[in-house]
Amino acid sequence: MTITQIQPNIETTARAAIEAARALQTALDESPLDLQQDAPRIRTMLEAFRAGELYRDREEATLDLLQTQVLEALTARAPGYRDIALHCDTDDYAFLDPELEAIRRLWEELRVFRHLRQTVLDQLTAERQVSALRRRSLATNS
Repeated sequence: MTITQIQPNIETTARAAIEAARALQTALDESPLDLQQDAPRIRTMLEAFRAGELYRDREEATLDLLQTQVLEALTARAPGYRDIALHCDTDDYAFLDPELEAIRRLWEELRVFRHLRQTVLDQLTAERQVSALRRRSLATNS
C-alpha cells in the first residue's frame, strides 16, 4: 500500500502558524471575553507567540484554558453551540449579535492556530523518527 499526500513544507506551515497567532491575538483583543484572573497568563502566552515562540510545551495548558473560556462564553450566550464549535467549522454558524460573533471569530482563530501549531509539532516528530530510523538502518548495514 502506498500513501501519498502532498503537504506544505514545515517552514510554510510554521509561517502560517505565526500568522495565525497574530490573528488569534487580534481576535482576542476584539472580543468581549473576560479572561478574569487568567488574563496575565494568557496575555503572556500570546506575547510569546507574537515573538515566534509557538512551540513551548508549557503553553498547551494555557491554550486549553483559553479554549475552555471561549467555549464557556459561547455556551453561556448560545446554549448548544459548544457542540457545533467542537465538531464544525463555525463560519457557517455566524451570529447577528456583534459580541457573540466576536467570540465565535475568536474560537475559529484559536481552532486554526491550534491545528497549524500541532501540524508543525507532528512534522517535527515525524522528521525525528525518520532520522532515528535512518541512523539505525545505517548502523545495522555497516
